[in-house]
Amino acid sequence: MEVFTAATLAALVVKVTSVLKYLTAGQWRTAVTQAVPWAAGAAVVWLGAQASATEAVRIWGEVSLGQLDGWSVVLAGVALGSSGSFAYDVKKAIDSTDSAGEPPLRLPTDRV
Repeated sequence: MEVFTAATLAALVVKVTSVLKYLTAGQWRTAVTQAVPWAAGAAVVWLGAQASATEAVRIWGEVSLGQLDGWSVVLAGVALGSSGSFAYDVKKAIDSTDSAGEPPLRLPTDRV
């Protein structure tokens, strides 16, 4: 297994574990906040696999976006979303002032 693939899947394992911790602690908003990058990642990978401009882009060795089946698109998308979330967590841990801070994700049931 190549290093990039192993690191991507490791980030996915870390984020799945985090979501399970959030759910068992009743922190639904935080769990949903992680689900958003997973959904966005799957959508972006699906779009990339369909677009002629990016269908030949290689991911995971010799496999290109256009060659991915449905489950592979989902796996690549959630792995991509997890990698981004993990990188954001690292940035947040290093930047104690959170100078690149973002507002929290609000659910429709949240009161302002």
